[in-house]
Amino acid sequence: MIHPHNISDKRIGISVLNWGLGHVTRSIPIIKALHEKNNQLFIFCNESQKLIFSQYINDVHYVYHPGYPFKFKGKGRFKMDLLRSSRGLYANLKTEKKLVQGYVKKYSLDMLISDQRYAFFSNNIPSIFITHQLQFPLRGIFKIGNLMNRYQVSKFSTIWIIDNEDHRNAGKLSQNKNYNNAIYIGCHSRFQIIKKQAEKEVRGLLVFNGPEVYSQLLLDTFIPQINSGEIEKIIGPESVQSLLLGKNITTPFFANSDMSSVDQIFIKTSKIFGFFGYTTLMDCLELGCAYHLIPTPGQDEQIYLANRHKKSL
Repeated sequence: MIHPHNISDKRIGISVLNWGLGHVTRSIPIIKALHEKNNQLFIFCNESQKLIFSQYINDVHYVYHPGYPFKFKGKGRFKMDLLRSSRGLYANLKTEKKLVQGYVKKYSLDMLISDQRYAFFSNNIPSIFITHQLQFPLRGIFKIGNLMNRYQVSKFSTIWIIDNEDHRNAGKLSQNKNYNNAIYIGCHSRFQIIKKQAEKEVRGLLVFNGPEVYSQLLLDTFIPQINSGEIEKIIGPESVQSLLLGKNITTPFFANSDMSSVDQIFIKTSKIFGFFGYTTLMDCLELGCAYHLIPTPGQDEQIYLANRHKKSL
C-alpha cells in the first residue's frame, strides 16, 4: 500500500469528482503536501474546478478533463435521479477510461490519484482511490449500489480513506470490512493550510453547498435565522443572488468563486449553516465552529451523517 507521506519525485495525475466543490476543497491539502515532496502534478479537471484549485496551488499542470453528467430534478428523489443519469454516467466512465490511458502515455505519469472518480485509474501504474464511503447506507434493492461500488473501488491498487481510524466521523460509511489495501489518512480540510484566528467576529454564515437545484429549499429553511440576524453573511454561487433578491434579503452576499477570499469569512465565523456535506462537516470540525446543517433531500449519506452528528461542538 502507498501512504501519502511516502510519495516523492513522481509524475502524478490527479482528478476529483465534480459533485459540488467539496471534493475539490478537501483534496487541496493532500495535493499541496504532494507538491511539497517534489512531485510533478498534473490536475485533470473542468474549468470551475480549475478556478478553485488555482487559488491555492501554484506550479502544477492543469489539463481539461470533463466532469460526470449528474442531473438532479430537485424533488428529493436522489436515487431515481442517479438512475436516470446512469446511461450517461456509464458512457462517461467508458470514455474516461480511454482518456486516462492516453494521459498516462502522453504525460509519462508514474501514478494516478482519484477522488471518487471510478474510471480514473490504470492497470499499468499505481492508482489510488480517495473516498469516505466504502459502503453506502442503502436499503432494499438499492443495496446493489454497494456491490457496484465495491467492484469499482477494488480495481485500484490503494484506497485512501479520508477519515480517522480511531474516531470515524463518517461512522459506518468509512468502516473498512472488505479491503486489505485501504488505509485511513485522516480528515482533510483546506482550512488545515490556512492560519486560523481565535476571535469569531461573524455570528452566523449561511453556505449554499450541494446541488444548486436545492438552493431555494436551503434558503427557505434558514429564513428565520436570516431575519433574526443570527445569519450575518451568505456565501454561494452567483446564481443565488437572484433568490435573495426575490425574498428581499439584504444580508451581505459573497460569491464562492473567490474561494480564497471567502475563507477569511469562514475563519471568523462562530456558526455555519448549510447542507450536511461530509466536507462541510470536516471544515466545521477543523475550524472549531458550531454548525446547523440539514441533509439534502433524498441523499441517504447526508441523512445518516445528520443523525450521527445531531449536535455541533
